[in-house]
Amino acid sequence: MALPAILQRHRDRAVLVACAVAAIALLGLPSGFRFNLARGLGSVVYAPANGALWLDGHLRRLQGENEALRERLMTLADEWRRGEEYRREAVRLRRLLEFRDRQSYRFLPAELLSYPVDFRERNLLRIDRGRRDGVREGMPVVSPGGLIGSVFTVHDGSAEVHMLASADCAVSCRDRRSRVLGVLKWDPRRGFSVDRVELSEDIQVGDLFMTSGLGSRFPEGFLVGTVKTVTSPPGALHQDVRLEPAAPLARLEDVFVVTAVSYDAPGFPVPFVEPVDSTALADSLARADSLAAAQGRAPRAGSARP
Repeated sequence: MALPAILQRHRDRAVLVACAVAAIALLGLPSGFRFNLARGLGSVVYAPANGALWLDGHLRRLQGENEALRERLMTLADEWRRGEEYRREAVRLRRLLEFRDRQSYRFLPAELLSYPVDFRERNLLRIDRGRRDGVREGMPVVSPGGLIGSVFTVHDGSAEVHMLASADCAVSCRDRRSRVLGVLKWDPRRGFSVDRVELSEDIQVGDLFMTSGLGSRFPEGFLVGTVKTVTSPPGALHQDVRLEPAAPLARLEDVFVVTAVSYDAPGFPVPFVEPVDSTALADSLARADSLAAAQGRAPRAGSARP
């Protein structure tokens, strides 16, 4: 029988015999040599365990440092968010002060009590100013961005505002660049548009439309919107002018009620004039043009004839 086969069959006995022989041999060696040999063998045997213990402690230390850094990062992020919110609030308040100071009107600041989820479906918002604050029906309501609408119903401590996004709302407005007159209207399908603008009138994309002051419904000079499209439909008598509203109607924050016009003479406010019907405004413009034509004079520039 081959030697490897014998060793394979008596492997356990062979190992035991080898260990016994090694132990007897070690006993015969000098004590110093035995100590050095044991220490060397121990370092070889226990090195992986010591390394694992060191690695475990190092990982625990790194995990603690990582958690501390993460907590610090969250604290700094929270401080940054609060600082950014304070900065935005300061910018907003500065804009409100600049808006109020640069206008020749008297403004009553108001806060929103309720706001429609979709202004295209429900166009009434409620403010915390009412009759005892001097608010009356028909007073314009604006934001730093532009015109919002007018007071619809007044209570003692609150009021409801009819927004521009209403089929019943019509605003006489003027192109700030070309001085062309038109009437701002709202349609749920078309959005905001300027009606009664003839094909020959000079209207360009990007033009700003302001309130004209005609009809005494809205004071002159408030931004209404920016022209986003201008088309001339085949067979139409007027241009199709679509506007993007100046005021952020879907995300209003700060509103003002225009209560009076401020003049240089102190204590001389002109109260707001009650509004007139938009149809009467259009009829007045048409009669003015007809009278000018009868007298042989050219119609007004930017005439908004029906």
